[in-house]
Amino acid sequence: MSERARALALLAAVGSFAYIVAESIARPFVGGDTPFVLDGTNALLTCLSNHDYNACGFTGELNYWGLMSPIGWWPLLQHVPDLITIGLGGDGHPARNRVLASLSVAGVVASVGLGRAVLRRFGHSEWFWAFLAIALSGPILAFARQTAGEMLAMGLLVGLVAATLLQAPAPVVGIAALLACWTKETSYPFVAALGLLCLALARRRTGRPIRAHVIWGAGGMVVAIVAASLFNIVRFGSVLNTNYLDDQLRTPGFARKLEYTFAVFVSPSGGLLWFWPAAVVLVAAACVVGLRRNALPALVVLAVTAVLAVGFASWWTPFGWSGYGPRLQLPWVLPLVLIVLVAYGAALEPLGRRLLASPVRLVLVFAVVLVCALPHIGYSWDIESLGGYFRQERPLCDAPWRSDKWYPCAVARPPDGAVHARRARHGRRCGDGRHRRAGAGGLFAAPP
Repeated sequence: MSERARALALLAAVGSFAYIVAESIARPFVGGDTPFVLDGTNALLTCLSNHDYNACGFTGELNYWGLMSPIGWWPLLQHVPDLITIGLGGDGHPARNRVLASLSVAGVVASVGLGRAVLRRFGHSEWFWAFLAIALSGPILAFARQTAGEMLAMGLLVGLVAATLLQAPAPVVGIAALLACWTKETSYPFVAALGLLCLALARRRTGRPIRAHVIWGAGGMVVAIVAASLFNIVRFGSVLNTNYLDDQLRTPGFARKLEYTFAVFVSPSGGLLWFWPAAVVLVAAACVVGLRRNALPALVVLAVTAVLAVGFASWWTPFGWSGYGPRLQLPWVLPLVLIVLVAYGAALEPLGRRLLASPVRLVLVFAVVLVCALPHIGYSWDIESLGGYFRQERPLCDAPWRSDKWYPCAVARPPDGAVHARRARHGRRCGDGRHRRAGAGGLFAAPP
Protein backbone atom coordinates (compact mmCIF):
# COMPACT_ATOMS: atom_id res chain seq x y z
CA MET A 1 0.00 0.00 0.00
CA SER A 2 1.36 3.41 -0.94
CA GLU A 3 1.96 6.07 1.67
CA ARG A 4 -0.88 8.16 0.28
CA ALA A 5 -3.32 5.27 0.40
CA ARG A 6 -2.19 4.44 3.92
CA ALA A 7 -2.75 8.05 5.02
CA LEU A 8 -6.23 8.10 3.48
CA ALA A 9 -7.15 4.82 5.15
CA LEU A 10 -5.88 6.13 8.48
CA LEU A 11 -7.88 9.35 8.08
CA ALA A 12 -11.04 7.40 7.17
CA ALA A 13 -10.73 5.05 10.14
CA VAL A 14 -9.96 7.67 12.76
CA GLY A 15 -12.47 10.11 11.30
CA SER A 16 -15.23 7.50 11.29
CA PHE A 17 -14.59 6.58 14.90
CA ALA A 18 -14.46 10.22 15.99
CA TYR A 19 -17.74 10.90 14.19
CA ILE A 20 -19.45 7.93 15.87
CA VAL A 21 -18.29 9.12 19.30
CA ALA A 22 -19.46 12.70 18.65
CA GLU A 23 -22.79 11.55 17.22
CA SER A 24 -23.38 9.21 20.17
CA ILE A 25 -22.70 12.00 22.67
CA ALA A 26 -24.97 14.42 20.82
CA ARG A 27 -27.90 12.01 20.38
CA PRO A 28 -28.38 9.91 23.54
CA PHE A 29 -31.23 7.41 23.48
CA VAL A 30 -33.07 5.82 26.40
CA GLY A 31 -32.99 2.15 25.49
CA GLY A 32 -33.37 -1.27 27.03
CA ASP A 33 -34.74 -1.52 30.56
CA THR A 34 -33.33 1.81 31.74
CA PRO A 35 -36.60 3.17 33.21
CA PHE A 36 -36.89 0.03 35.35
CA VAL A 37 -33.27 0.36 36.46
CA LEU A 38 -33.80 3.97 37.56
CA ASP A 39 -36.98 3.03 39.42
CA GLY A 40 -35.07 0.17 41.02
CA THR A 41 -32.41 2.55 42.31
CA ASN A 42 -35.13 4.75 43.78
CA ALA A 43 -36.72 1.72 45.43
CA LEU A 44 -33.35 0.66 46.86
CA LEU A 45 -32.82 4.11 48.41
CA THR A 46 -36.32 3.95 49.89
CA CYS A 47 -35.58 0.55 51.42
CA LEU A 48 -32.30 1.77 52.89
CA SER A 49 -33.88 4.94 54.29
CA ASN A 50 -36.53 2.76 55.97
CA HIS A 51 -33.83 0.45 57.36
CA ASP A 52 -35.40 -2.46 55.49
CA TYR A 53 -32.38 -4.57 54.52
CA ASN A 54 -33.94 -7.97 53.94
CA ALA A 55 -36.32 -8.87 51.08
CA CYS A 56 -37.59 -5.29 50.83
CA GLY A 57 -40.84 -5.41 48.88
CA PHE A 58 -40.17 -9.00 47.82
CA THR A 59 -43.32 -10.90 46.77
CA GLY A 60 -41.94 -14.29 45.68
CA GLU A 61 -44.10 -14.19 42.55
CA LEU A 62 -43.51 -12.66 39.13
CA ASN A 63 -45.59 -9.56 38.51
CA TYR A 64 -46.79 -8.32 35.11
CA TRP A 65 -43.25 -7.22 34.25
CA GLY A 66 -41.65 -10.45 35.43
CA LEU A 67 -40.26 -8.89 38.62
CA MET A 68 -40.44 -10.05 42.24
CA SER A 69 -39.09 -6.86 43.83
CA PRO A 70 -39.51 -3.14 43.15
CA ILE A 71 -35.69 -2.98 43.00
CA GLY A 72 -35.71 -5.31 39.99
CA TRP A 73 -33.37 -8.10 38.90
CA TRP A 74 -30.60 -6.09 37.23
CA PRO A 75 -26.93 -6.30 38.31
CA LEU A 76 -24.93 -3.58 40.02
CA LEU A 77 -23.47 -2.45 36.67
CA GLN A 78 -25.79 0.55 36.32
CA HIS A 79 -27.15 0.90 39.84
CA VAL A 80 -23.75 1.93 41.22
CA PRO A 81 -23.17 4.83 38.77
CA ASP A 82 -26.84 5.78 39.14
CA LEU A 83 -26.43 5.98 42.91
CA ILE A 84 -23.30 8.09 42.47
CA THR A 85 -25.17 10.40 40.08
CA ILE A 86 -27.96 10.90 42.62
CA GLY A 87 -25.40 11.51 45.37
CA LEU A 88 -23.80 14.24 43.25
CA GLY A 89 -27.12 15.98 42.79
CA GLY A 90 -28.32 14.50 39.49
CA ASP A 91 -31.72 13.60 40.88
CA GLY A 92 -33.88 13.80 37.75
CA HIS A 93 -34.28 11.12 35.12
CA PRO A 94 -32.85 13.29 32.30
CA ALA A 95 -29.55 13.78 34.14
CA ARG A 96 -29.34 10.13 35.14
CA ASN A 97 -30.14 8.97 31.62
CA ARG A 98 -27.44 11.29 30.27
CA VAL A 99 -24.89 9.76 32.63
CA LEU A 100 -25.77 6.21 31.59
CA ALA A 101 -25.65 7.12 27.89
CA SER A 102 -22.27 8.82 28.41
CA LEU A 103 -20.97 5.70 30.14
CA SER A 104 -21.92 3.71 27.03
CA VAL A 105 -19.80 6.05 24.91
CA ALA A 106 -17.00 5.80 27.46
CA GLY A 107 -17.17 2.00 27.24
CA VAL A 108 -16.72 2.13 23.47
CA VAL A 109 -13.84 4.63 23.62
CA ALA A 110 -12.12 2.68 26.40
CA SER A 111 -12.46 -0.58 24.47
CA VAL A 112 -10.82 0.85 21.36
CA GLY A 113 -8.11 2.69 23.29
CA LEU A 114 -7.22 -0.30 25.44
CA GLY A 115 -7.24 -2.54 22.38
CA ARG A 116 -4.67 -0.29 20.73
CA ALA A 117 -2.48 -0.26 23.85
CA VAL A 118 -2.55 -4.04 24.19
CA LEU A 119 -1.85 -4.82 20.55
CA ARG A 120 0.98 -2.29 20.47
CA ARG A 121 2.59 -3.78 23.59
CA PHE A 122 2.44 -7.28 22.10
CA GLY A 123 3.98 -6.14 18.81
CA HIS A 124 0.77 -6.44 16.79
CA SER A 125 0.11 -2.77 16.06
CA GLU A 126 -0.94 -3.58 12.49
CA TRP A 127 -3.86 -5.61 13.84
CA PHE A 128 -5.32 -2.58 15.61
CA TRP A 129 -6.88 -1.45 12.33
CA ALA A 130 -8.62 -4.80 11.99
CA PHE A 131 -9.77 -4.47 15.61
CA LEU A 132 -11.13 -0.97 14.89
CA ALA A 133 -12.78 -2.11 11.65
CA ILE A 134 -14.53 -4.92 13.52
CA ALA A 135 -15.71 -2.49 16.19
CA LEU A 136 -17.07 -0.14 13.52
CA SER A 137 -18.87 -2.90 11.62
CA GLY A 138 -20.99 -4.30 14.44
CA PRO A 139 -23.96 -3.37 16.64
CA ILE A 140 -21.71 -1.01 18.61
CA LEU A 141 -22.89 1.57 16.09
CA ALA A 142 -26.47 1.07 17.29
CA PHE A 143 -25.74 0.79 21.02
CA ALA A 144 -22.99 3.37 21.57
CA ARG A 145 -25.52 6.15 22.23
CA GLN A 146 -27.99 4.12 24.28
CA THR A 147 -28.53 4.03 28.01
CA ALA A 148 -28.60 0.22 27.98
CA GLY A 149 -25.63 -1.24 29.88
CA GLU A 150 -24.06 -3.45 27.21
CA MET A 151 -21.44 -0.97 26.01
CA LEU A 152 -20.37 -0.14 29.55
CA ALA A 153 -20.14 -3.87 30.26
CA MET A 154 -18.04 -4.30 27.12
CA GLY A 155 -15.65 -1.58 28.26
CA LEU A 156 -15.27 -3.19 31.69
CA LEU A 157 -14.62 -6.64 30.21
CA VAL A 158 -12.07 -5.24 27.76
CA GLY A 159 -10.57 -3.45 30.77
CA LEU A 160 -10.16 -6.79 32.54
CA VAL A 161 -8.52 -8.33 29.46
CA ALA A 162 -6.22 -5.33 29.03
CA ALA A 163 -5.24 -5.14 32.71
CA THR A 164 -4.27 -8.81 32.79
CA LEU A 165 -2.56 -8.89 29.39
CA LEU A 166 -0.50 -5.82 30.24
CA GLN A 167 0.26 -7.11 33.75
CA ALA A 168 -0.95 -3.87 35.25
CA PRO A 169 -0.21 -3.37 38.96
CA ALA A 170 -1.91 -6.12 40.94
CA PRO A 171 -4.42 -3.77 42.67
CA VAL A 172 -5.53 -2.55 39.22
CA VAL A 173 -6.19 -6.15 38.20
CA GLY A 174 -8.25 -6.58 41.36
CA ILE A 175 -10.36 -3.51 40.56
CA ALA A 176 -10.77 -4.65 36.95
CA ALA A 177 -11.98 -8.08 38.13
CA LEU A 178 -14.42 -6.48 40.58
CA LEU A 179 -15.96 -4.23 37.91
CA ALA A 180 -16.09 -7.03 35.33
CA CYS A 181 -18.03 -9.21 37.80
CA TRP A 182 -20.61 -6.46 38.26
CA THR A 183 -21.57 -6.66 34.58
CA LYS A 184 -23.69 -9.77 35.22
CA GLU A 185 -24.08 -12.18 38.09
CA THR A 186 -23.54 -15.01 35.61
CA SER A 187 -20.19 -13.57 34.53
CA TYR A 188 -18.08 -14.88 37.41
CA PRO A 189 -16.69 -18.09 35.81
CA PHE A 190 -15.99 -16.30 32.54
CA VAL A 191 -14.19 -13.45 34.27
CA ALA A 192 -11.99 -16.00 36.06
CA ALA A 193 -11.31 -18.01 32.89
CA LEU A 194 -10.42 -15.04 30.70
CA GLY A 195 -8.43 -13.33 33.44
CA LEU A 196 -6.27 -16.42 34.06
CA LEU A 197 -5.79 -17.00 30.33
CA CYS A 198 -4.66 -13.40 29.78
CA LEU A 199 -2.28 -13.56 32.73
CA ALA A 200 -0.78 -16.73 31.27
CA LEU A 201 -0.31 -15.00 27.91
CA ALA A 202 1.27 -12.02 29.68
CA ARG A 203 3.69 -14.25 31.60
CA ARG A 204 4.70 -15.94 28.36
CA ARG A 205 5.64 -12.54 26.93
CA THR A 206 7.40 -11.03 29.96
CA GLY A 207 8.47 -13.99 32.07
CA ARG A 208 7.34 -12.09 35.17
CA PRO A 209 5.39 -13.90 37.93
CA ILE A 210 1.64 -13.49 38.06
CA ARG A 211 0.88 -14.81 41.57
CA ALA A 212 0.15 -11.36 43.00
CA HIS A 213 -2.14 -10.58 40.07
CA VAL A 214 -4.05 -13.83 40.57
CA ILE A 215 -4.47 -13.12 44.30
CA TRP A 216 -5.64 -9.55 43.77
CA GLY A 217 -7.93 -10.64 40.94
CA ALA A 218 -9.48 -13.32 43.14
CA GLY A 219 -9.86 -10.73 45.90
CA GLY A 220 -11.63 -8.35 43.54
CA MET A 221 -14.00 -11.13 42.51
CA VAL A 222 -14.74 -11.95 46.15
CA VAL A 223 -15.58 -8.31 46.91
CA ALA A 224 -17.82 -8.13 43.83
CA ILE A 225 -19.63 -11.35 44.71
CA VAL A 226 -20.14 -10.28 48.33
CA ALA A 227 -21.52 -6.90 47.21
CA ALA A 228 -23.88 -8.54 44.71
CA SER A 229 -24.99 -11.06 47.35
CA LEU A 230 -25.76 -8.31 49.88
CA PHE A 231 -27.67 -6.47 47.17
CA ASN A 232 -29.70 -9.64 46.56
CA ILE A 233 -30.43 -10.00 50.28
CA VAL A 234 -31.90 -6.52 50.32
CA ARG A 235 -34.18 -7.17 47.35
CA PHE A 236 -34.81 -10.95 47.50
CA GLY A 237 -33.87 -12.09 51.00
CA SER A 238 -31.31 -14.47 49.48
CA VAL A 239 -27.70 -14.25 48.34
CA LEU A 240 -28.93 -15.61 45.00
CA ASN A 241 -30.91 -13.69 42.42
CA THR A 242 -34.21 -15.41 43.09
CA ASN A 243 -35.89 -13.49 40.29
CA TYR A 244 -33.46 -14.66 37.59
CA LEU A 245 -33.69 -18.26 38.78
CA ASP A 246 -37.47 -18.54 38.49
CA ASP A 247 -38.41 -21.50 36.28
CA GLN A 248 -40.83 -19.41 34.24
CA LEU A 249 -37.90 -17.35 32.94
CA ARG A 250 -35.91 -20.40 31.85
CA THR A 251 -36.17 -22.06 28.45
CA PRO A 252 -37.88 -25.45 28.91
CA GLY A 253 -36.64 -28.72 27.40
CA PHE A 254 -33.36 -29.84 25.88
CA ALA A 255 -34.54 -29.58 22.27
CA ARG A 256 -35.63 -25.97 22.61
CA LYS A 257 -32.41 -25.01 24.40
CA LEU A 258 -30.44 -26.64 21.57
CA GLU A 259 -32.44 -24.70 18.98
CA TYR A 260 -31.86 -21.45 20.83
CA THR A 261 -28.14 -22.22 21.09
CA PHE A 262 -27.88 -22.43 17.31
CA ALA A 263 -30.04 -19.31 17.03
CA VAL A 264 -27.52 -17.33 19.09
CA PHE A 265 -25.12 -17.72 16.16
CA VAL A 266 -27.15 -18.16 12.96
CA SER A 267 -30.61 -16.69 13.47
CA PRO A 268 -31.20 -13.65 11.21
CA SER A 269 -33.32 -12.30 14.07
CA GLY A 270 -30.27 -11.75 16.28
CA GLY A 271 -27.53 -14.25 15.48
CA LEU A 272 -23.95 -13.02 15.68
CA LEU A 273 -23.11 -14.39 12.25
CA TRP A 274 -25.62 -11.98 10.71
CA PHE A 275 -25.16 -9.01 13.02
CA TRP A 276 -21.38 -9.11 13.50
CA PRO A 277 -19.90 -11.32 10.75
CA ALA A 278 -16.44 -9.71 10.78
CA ALA A 279 -15.95 -10.61 14.44
CA VAL A 280 -17.25 -14.16 13.97
CA VAL A 281 -15.01 -14.80 10.97
CA LEU A 282 -11.89 -13.46 12.67
CA VAL A 283 -12.40 -15.39 15.91
CA ALA A 284 -13.21 -18.58 14.00
CA ALA A 285 -10.14 -18.21 11.75
CA ALA A 286 -7.90 -17.50 14.73
CA CYS A 287 -9.18 -20.56 16.61
CA VAL A 288 -8.67 -22.81 13.57
CA VAL A 289 -5.10 -21.57 13.26
CA GLY A 290 -4.57 -21.73 17.01
CA LEU A 291 -5.71 -25.33 17.40
CA ARG A 292 -2.82 -26.34 15.13
CA ARG A 293 -0.25 -24.35 17.11
CA ASN A 294 -0.78 -23.17 20.67
CA ALA A 295 -4.18 -24.67 21.43
CA LEU A 296 -4.85 -23.37 24.96
CA PRO A 297 -6.13 -19.84 24.09
CA ALA A 298 -8.30 -21.24 21.29
CA LEU A 299 -9.76 -23.91 23.57
CA VAL A 300 -10.56 -21.36 26.29
CA VAL A 301 -12.15 -18.94 23.80
CA LEU A 302 -14.21 -21.73 22.22
CA ALA A 303 -15.29 -23.03 25.63
CA VAL A 304 -16.30 -19.56 26.83
CA THR A 305 -18.18 -18.93 23.59
CA ALA A 306 -20.02 -22.25 23.78
CA VAL A 307 -20.98 -21.97 27.45
CA LEU A 308 -22.13 -18.38 26.97
CA ALA A 309 -24.31 -19.50 24.05
CA VAL A 310 -25.87 -22.28 26.12
CA GLY A 311 -26.44 -19.84 28.96
CA PHE A 312 -28.17 -17.34 26.67
CA ALA A 313 -30.23 -20.18 25.17
CA SER A 314 -31.42 -21.11 28.66
CA TRP A 315 -32.93 -17.63 29.15
CA TRP A 316 -36.39 -16.97 27.79
CA THR A 317 -35.09 -14.18 25.53
CA PRO A 318 -31.66 -15.41 24.32
CA PHE A 319 -30.88 -12.25 22.34
CA GLY A 320 -32.19 -9.77 24.91
CA TRP A 321 -35.32 -8.92 22.96
CA SER A 322 -36.02 -5.61 24.60
CA GLY A 323 -33.28 -4.32 22.28
CA TYR A 324 -31.86 -4.58 18.80
CA GLY A 325 -30.16 -7.76 17.62
CA PRO A 326 -27.87 -9.86 19.85
CA ARG A 327 -27.89 -7.44 22.78
CA LEU A 328 -26.86 -9.91 25.48
CA GLN A 329 -23.85 -11.22 23.53
CA LEU A 330 -22.36 -7.83 22.70
CA PRO A 331 -20.20 -7.25 25.82
CA TRP A 332 -18.17 -10.40 25.15
CA VAL A 333 -17.30 -10.00 21.48
CA LEU A 334 -14.49 -7.41 21.53
CA PRO A 335 -12.74 -8.96 24.57
CA LEU A 336 -12.59 -12.30 22.72
CA VAL A 337 -11.44 -10.60 19.50
CA LEU A 338 -8.65 -8.87 21.42
CA ILE A 339 -7.54 -12.13 23.04
CA VAL A 340 -7.29 -14.06 19.76
CA LEU A 341 -5.40 -11.20 18.09
CA VAL A 342 -2.88 -11.21 20.94
CA ALA A 343 -2.57 -15.00 20.95
CA TYR A 344 -2.51 -15.60 17.20
CA GLY A 345 -1.74 -12.25 15.58
CA ALA A 346 1.62 -13.44 14.29
CA ALA A 347 0.12 -16.63 12.84
CA LEU A 348 -2.69 -14.68 11.15
CA GLU A 349 -0.38 -12.05 9.70
CA PRO A 350 0.45 -13.95 6.46
CA LEU A 351 -3.26 -14.48 5.81
CA GLY A 352 -3.94 -10.80 6.42
CA ARG A 353 -1.15 -9.71 4.09
CA ARG A 354 -2.43 -11.96 1.30
CA LEU A 355 -5.96 -10.67 1.81
CA LEU A 356 -4.83 -7.03 1.47
CA ALA A 357 -2.04 -7.62 -1.04
CA SER A 358 -3.53 -5.38 -3.74
CA PRO A 359 -5.55 -2.14 -3.77
CA VAL A 360 -8.45 -4.02 -5.35
CA ARG A 361 -8.60 -6.48 -2.46
CA LEU A 362 -8.34 -3.65 0.03
CA VAL A 363 -11.29 -1.89 -1.59
CA LEU A 364 -13.29 -5.13 -1.59
CA VAL A 365 -12.60 -5.69 2.10
CA PHE A 366 -13.64 -2.11 2.85
CA ALA A 367 -16.84 -2.60 0.83
CA VAL A 368 -17.71 -5.79 2.68
CA VAL A 369 -17.12 -4.17 6.08
CA LEU A 370 -19.23 -1.19 5.03
CA VAL A 371 -22.08 -3.41 3.89
CA CYS A 372 -21.99 -5.21 7.24
CA ALA A 373 -22.17 -1.89 9.04
CA LEU A 374 -24.98 -0.32 6.99
CA PRO A 375 -27.90 -1.92 8.90
CA HIS A 376 -26.46 -0.70 12.21
CA ILE A 377 -25.86 2.78 10.79
CA GLY A 378 -29.43 2.95 9.51
CA TYR A 379 -30.87 1.69 12.78
CA SER A 380 -28.85 4.17 14.83
CA TRP A 381 -30.35 7.04 12.85
CA ASP A 382 -33.91 5.69 12.62
CA ILE A 383 -34.65 3.60 15.70
CA GLU A 384 -38.11 2.77 14.32
CA SER A 385 -36.84 1.45 11.00
CA LEU A 386 -37.02 -2.16 12.20
CA GLY A 387 -39.87 -1.71 14.64
CA GLY A 388 -42.15 -4.16 12.85
CA TYR A 389 -39.43 -6.76 12.84
CA PHE A 390 -38.35 -6.59 16.47
CA ARG A 391 -41.72 -5.95 18.11
CA GLN A 392 -44.51 -8.49 18.26
CA GLU A 393 -48.24 -7.95 18.60
CA ARG A 394 -49.53 -8.76 22.06
CA PRO A 395 -51.13 -11.12 23.15
CA LEU A 396 -50.04 -13.42 20.29
CA CYS A 397 -46.55 -13.80 21.79
CA ASP A 398 -47.14 -12.87 25.40
CA ALA A 399 -44.44 -13.38 28.02
CA PRO A 400 -44.04 -16.99 29.25
CA TRP A 401 -45.12 -16.20 32.83
CA ARG A 402 -48.41 -14.78 31.49
CA SER A 403 -49.18 -17.17 28.67
CA ASP A 404 -48.29 -20.63 27.36
CA LYS A 405 -48.08 -19.31 23.79
CA TRP A 406 -44.65 -17.68 24.02
CA TYR A 407 -42.43 -20.56 22.95
CA PRO A 408 -44.63 -21.91 20.11
CA CYS A 409 -44.84 -18.48 18.48
CA ALA A 410 -41.20 -17.57 19.14
CA VAL A 411 -40.07 -20.12 16.57
CA ALA A 412 -42.94 -20.08 14.08
CA ARG A 413 -44.16 -17.41 11.69
CA PRO A 414 -47.36 -15.80 12.98
CA PRO A 415 -50.36 -15.24 10.71
CA ASP A 416 -50.30 -12.35 8.28
CA GLY A 417 -51.24 -9.13 9.94
CA ALA A 418 -50.15 -10.27 13.38
CA VAL A 419 -47.13 -8.02 13.36
CA HIS A 420 -47.30 -4.26 13.46
CA ALA A 421 -44.86 -1.46 14.14
CA ARG A 422 -46.02 0.61 17.04
CA ARG A 423 -44.31 3.88 17.55
CA ALA A 424 -42.18 3.67 20.72
CA ARG A 425 -41.92 6.66 22.98
CA HIS A 426 -38.46 7.19 24.39
CA GLY A 427 -38.20 5.93 27.92
CA ARG A 428 -41.86 4.85 28.04
CA ARG A 429 -42.68 1.93 30.29
CA CYS A 430 -45.02 0.05 28.02
CA GLY A 431 -45.91 -3.50 27.14
CA ASP A 432 -44.13 -3.74 23.80
CA GLY A 433 -40.74 -3.10 25.41
CA ARG A 434 -41.22 -6.36 27.26
CA HIS A 435 -42.44 -8.22 24.20
CA ARG A 436 -39.84 -7.44 21.60
CA ARG A 437 -38.75 -10.84 20.47
CA ALA A 438 -36.75 -12.73 17.89
CA GLY A 439 -38.49 -11.03 15.04
CA ALA A 440 -41.73 -10.94 13.14
CA GLY A 441 -41.14 -14.40 11.74
CA GLY A 442 -39.57 -16.21 14.67
CA LEU A 443 -36.03 -17.24 15.48
CA PHE A 444 -34.96 -18.42 12.05
CA ALA A 445 -37.22 -16.36 9.80
CA ALA A 446 -35.83 -13.86 7.33
CA PRO A 447 -36.88 -10.23 7.74
CA PRO A 448 -40.27 -9.43 6.16
